[in-house]
Amino acid sequence: MREICGFSIAVSDACELIEERFNLCKNSISKANESRGFYEKAVKEGRIYGSSTGLGALSTVEVKGQKEDKIIIEHDVGIGKIAPQALVKLAMIIRLNQLSLGNAPVRPDALKRFEDAINSDITPVVNMEGSVGASGDLAPFARIVRCIFLGEGEAFMNGKKVKCKEALKLHGLEKLKLEMGEALALINTNAWSIAGASLGVCIANRLLKKSFEVLKRTMEVTGCNKQHFSDEISQVKKPKGVKEALELLGVECKKTPRLQDPYSIRCIPHVYGATLSALEYSSSLLEAESSSSSTNPFIYNGKAYHACNFHAIYAGLAADVAKIAMVYIGNSIERRIAHLLNSSTTGLPEFLASKDSPTGAMIYQYTAASLSAKLRGISLPMSVHSIPTSGFQEDVVSMAPNAFAELLRADSTILMLIAIEDALAKQAMRVMNGIDIEDPRVAIENSLEEIIASTGLARFREFLLEMA
Repeated sequence: MREICGFSIAVSDACELIEERFNLCKNSISKANESRGFYEKAVKEGRIYGSSTGLGALSTVEVKGQKEDKIIIEHDVGIGKIAPQALVKLAMIIRLNQLSLGNAPVRPDALKRFEDAINSDITPVVNMEGSVGASGDLAPFARIVRCIFLGEGEAFMNGKKVKCKEALKLHGLEKLKLEMGEALALINTNAWSIAGASLGVCIANRLLKKSFEVLKRTMEVTGCNKQHFSDEISQVKKPKGVKEALELLGVECKKTPRLQDPYSIRCIPHVYGATLSALEYSSSLLEAESSSSSTNPFIYNGKAYHACNFHAIYAGLAADVAKIAMVYIGNSIERRIAHLLNSSTTGLPEFLASKDSPTGAMIYQYTAASLSAKLRGISLPMSVHSIPTSGFQEDVVSMAPNAFAELLRADSTILMLIAIEDALAKQAMRVMNGIDIEDPRVAIENSLEEIIASTGLARFREFLLEMA
């Protein structure tokens, strides 16, 4: 059981965090009580957004007796593919962590409901489409809150779909009435965007580390000039990613057939090093946001403040940076696949074809070319595509959910490219040992399953194979 108390959630932990159970720290409970009292006082003394006003561009409209349930229902406008359970659960964990800071005007009972739902493995069925990642991730969190507070909709429990009210009843949980301002406080958050981007970066990091293992096998076949991977490079090249890449690579280059290797081999420390640095940068943005207030209005030092803390620009930027960096990896992998088939690079038969083979391993590169072309197609940053919402009020939005969805697509595509390089390098080693290549489809499928298992990504297998 992990205590949740506004801690910074490491992106490297994001892939495992969904398996844990949590309990709120005592300090969070007392802070929530205190902030709720300050909020209620502020509402009596003056005009507070969402309690005495409409929402968005309707903030100029005075509202008396706000109907909290109606706020949730009217924001529940998600559509499209069902989100991975891991994404929904991580979003709930991050939201609880943000709420545990005590800056949101919600009662301890509301925090406890998130804790109970997470620990009971009640994971609402949420659609992927619906949030622009700016006025908060409103649609996905309205679906989450509608399920775990109002008992409406469907949820996954133990991998099976059940009615939310049945899931709550099974764990002894009743419908929880939302009080003034709580509906807005619970859904006005960037936690959905932070969760999706964190998962994407976590998976990207694991795949990148696996790619280091695979390319070392490739270089046993192609050979390499050991000067390209010497410690001296990190002495003259200052970005720390280069040094980290050299340490992860640790290649010996037993055969050195060329003075200058192709870029897809020679520049591995630099291309992979830059990607390591980009993923580290993305992680730093997400980790800071996972433990930041993302509510409007928020409570601080006994006062209510209105601000833009819900904006998911950090998540959008983090996802876009990570995705673009991983596209460089995909380009490098595809080119090494081409070199594994090139007799002038390997000294092996062209396309690894035996005398009675009409094609050999030629089509491996066709598939890799298709995947790398797709990667380049989705490399366009998504977070720059702002479309104003709510009239002229919410006029610059982050589109972070679109950004992290494309990052997950990139992860899926990179996974397949790594599997192709791995399978092809093993095929080349068979030919080096005088053995014909095996069934290409079987070889790729075996590599794919081994990579998923060895990177600890088995829980994400289905959506990784579907996302591309």
